[in-house]
Amino acid sequence: MELPEGIGTPPPPPGTPPRSPSGSPPPPPLCRELWGSREAARYQGDPRGGLQRLIPPGVCPPSGLRRAAARVLLPQGYPESVSPDYLQYQCWDALQALCSTLAGALATRAVLQAVGVGDSAATVTGATVTWVLRDGVGIVTRITFAWIQGSRLDCEAKQWRLAADALNDAALVLELLAPAWPRAGPALLALAAAAKCIVGVAGGATRAALAVHQARRDNVADVAAKDGSQETLVNGLGLALALLLLPLLEGRPWLTWGAVLLLLGTHLGANLGAVGTLRLPTLNRPRLRLALGGALRGGAAGGGAAGGGAGQPHPTAGGGVTDVTVPGPEDVNPREPLLPGFSTRLSLHLGAPLHRLVSSEAELRKALECGTDDYIIVLRPSRGWVGVGLRRGAPPDTPLRACAHALLLEELLGADLPPGAPMGAALRPLQHRLRRCPPGSVPWGVVAESSRLWRTLGPAFLRGLEAAGWETQRHLLAPDEWQLDWAGPGGGVEEKPRPLPRPQ
Repeated sequence: MELPEGIGTPPPPPGTPPRSPSGSPPPPPLCRELWGSREAARYQGDPRGGLQRLIPPGVCPPSGLRRAAARVLLPQGYPESVSPDYLQYQCWDALQALCSTLAGALATRAVLQAVGVGDSAATVTGATVTWVLRDGVGIVTRITFAWIQGSRLDCEAKQWRLAADALNDAALVLELLAPAWPRAGPALLALAAAAKCIVGVAGGATRAALAVHQARRDNVADVAAKDGSQETLVNGLGLALALLLLPLLEGRPWLTWGAVLLLLGTHLGANLGAVGTLRLPTLNRPRLRLALGGALRGGAAGGGAAGGGAGQPHPTAGGGVTDVTVPGPEDVNPREPLLPGFSTRLSLHLGAPLHRLVSSEAELRKALECGTDDYIIVLRPSRGWVGVGLRRGAPPDTPLRACAHALLLEELLGADLPPGAPMGAALRPLQHRLRRCPPGSVPWGVVAESSRLWRTLGPAFLRGLEAAGWETQRHLLAPDEWQLDWAGPGGGVEEKPRPLPRPQ
């Protein structure tokens, strides 16, 4: 006997679109539903005129708890709305926050002991004075640090992020030492408060800078808010673990110090892992230095370009270059030094005032003769200093071009350029002339020749930066506010300054 259709046959797997009675594939869906870039459902019409919602094959709808957790802790539109390094960074950041919370709970107990909690000989006035001194030193430190380093925190976000966490660990150690030296306790607590105020300024500023990098849909506020939610959740978990840990360590100083050292070591390691995952596409001075070194020296100093090796430059008939291969953010960021000021041969003052650049009219005329239309540059190798004066009204990309030119001079003070370097035949003689420069003098001839060569090499280098994925319209080179308006072709300073370029 023949069975009716559908009886004795296995049911189709879940999510498989129904087949038509004739066995042919169903018609294409009327509409597809996507969450971000991922397909979530398909809609087809049914015989009654309604819409039938079908789950595509291979798609597993998230549970209600998972969906709620994603909406609470992750920016809307994740992962398309954030940078590719977001998840790795946040995982490392959560681990370091957990370790910091646990170590902070142990330090809080030590602070209370240092101000006299549990000591019958301690007075309320003494504890109040210690606390006020601690807060007062912190206030002064916060204002002073923001004044001295505030403009640098954006430019060296990775470096100051790591420095802030290292300083936070040092502050926790000082607080833990305070009960052991009662006489020095107030001073140790004041130093710890000063360090923690620096941590607060540097940590908050660098978090904001990194949120700008992570946001991909002008959703900086959403990224920052969800980062705060993640940190709050981790801190709550840390406090719960601290409630279990503190009774176990009571009266066991050696075990306490062992736990503290383990937590602080893990904290620093997690911070190194966090900043190591970042791939910032904006150019600060260390990243520009590495990109330029990679373009000039290839794999020996700068690594490969974004698509492979450093490549060879393409010469023109006149001996210049039309294209320079530059290493991209993926190659440069892992090698960026994480301590501010390291791996530099020269102290660079970008946007220097005239009195820092020259000391006489003859030097000024020489600087104008050897410079460019948009900036002048003065190199003093014996002092380890190079200064750049930016002209008022120059194009918006002048700080980037001028900084790269100054870093080119710094590169010439290093090891000999390889044979395949762009315009290496012209740059290598400049290296030898710089090494023979008398102490205390300015190598004007080298500066003039480098300005001439940079007119050809500079535009090719900027095109290479853009091709490698660097942002050239926005940079973090921290130029000073000084601008110069020097004599024009008529022989005197223009009465009416050149108009400033409109902001883009």
